[in-house]
Amino acid sequence: MESNEREGASGALRRKSQHAIVAKSRQQKNPIINCVRSTHIDFVEDSELKPDFLAGPETAVIFISLKFQRIHQEYLKGRVQALGDFRNRVLLCRVDLEQPDESLEQVTLAAFHGKLSLLLAWTDAEAAAYLETLHRYQSKGAEALQKRVTQGDNRARLLEVLTTIKGINKTDAASLTSRFGSFAQITRSTDEDFLRCPGIGDKKVKQLASVLHKPFFPNG
Repeated sequence: MESNEREGASGALRRKSQHAIVAKSRQQKNPIINCVRSTHIDFVEDSELKPDFLAGPETAVIFISLKFQRIHQEYLKGRVQALGDFRNRVLLCRVDLEQPDESLEQVTLAAFHGKLSLLLAWTDAEAAAYLETLHRYQSKGAEALQKRVTQGDNRARLLEVLTTIKGINKTDAASLTSRFGSFAQITRSTDEDFLRCPGIGDKKVKQLASVLHKPFFPNG
């Protein structure tokens, strides 16, 4: 049991996940399940699996909706910390709020500090498609899926994420996106790099640094 807790899933479940998506039993009530069309889902007892879905032996997926995140703001931290040892760590987020800014910022930070690839889905069908594609590309991980998203969609979603940061408007987000190209590159940038962007002054730089560089897990 101790080994399974550390690893996040038993060897038997990992082998099973080569042929089917393995899911916690409680995910049967998740509306995205009804949209999974071409991949079998094998439900197991919640205690047997640390992630919500196992989309391959090394592909662990935590699912979160923004409505749930808004109500249970500490839930995701615990899930990420207890995820276990997987090469591909994915946070699949269902964007189901009309004003997602604050909750989406929290989810983005959880993914960043927990070293998870973040996938945002605006519909149940889109979330299910991501899950199935992760299983199909299980040996390659979330990066392979992200490359299949068009450049325009990537840009739109990066803009959406950046505007969740307090004080960063759409013009600022467009400036940051044009200069750095990706969220990962933005998080690696310095205050001096930010100041070179049109419209980004000291106040906005401090806000960016506070969000992107502050510790997410208090004891981490």
